[in-house]
Amino acid sequence: MASPAQRAAAILRAQRFVVIGTADADGPWTAAAQYRLLPRGLYVESDVSSRHARSIAASGLASGVVYDSSAEPADADGVQLAFAAREVDAEASAIRSVLAARLPRDAGDDDPVSVLAVPTKRLYVLEVERAFVFDREAWRARGTDARLEVDAAEVWAMLAG
Repeated sequence: MASPAQRAAAILRAQRFVVIGTADADGPWTAAAQYRLLPRGLYVESDVSSRHARSIAASGLASGVVYDSSAEPADADGVQLAFAAREVDAEASAIRSVLAARLPRDAGDDDPVSVLAVPTKRLYVLEVERAFVFDREAWRARGTDARLEVDAAEVWAMLAG
């Protein structure tokens, strides 16, 4: 049986979208975004005018969940994440630095032209501070929604390997 950290790594490796949670003066907000894996987190691309981008710029915080929406309820699993978040400068060297750091699953072209081609497009780095997986035993035994914290460094070491 896979450990909670192995489950988290498997989910993050297999999926491509994160639901990002932020909050601002108007209240909480969530938005789905495609992500790429970095050594200690992930990054997303977004327009600077998006609500989550403005919230990240103001607070430097975000949360997220990555899950398999096709799983049967009894097999549900997901990773919940707490992030320190930041916007990457709209300069070729800063963008190239983030692109070059991608983990093997997302390695590829490090040319920042696709980001720079849209004047309001930015990369947002979401550095993981805490990570949790669904407590499947609590769900199966008691029907309760619970989480198990996993060592984020261990999860990302598995993703990098």
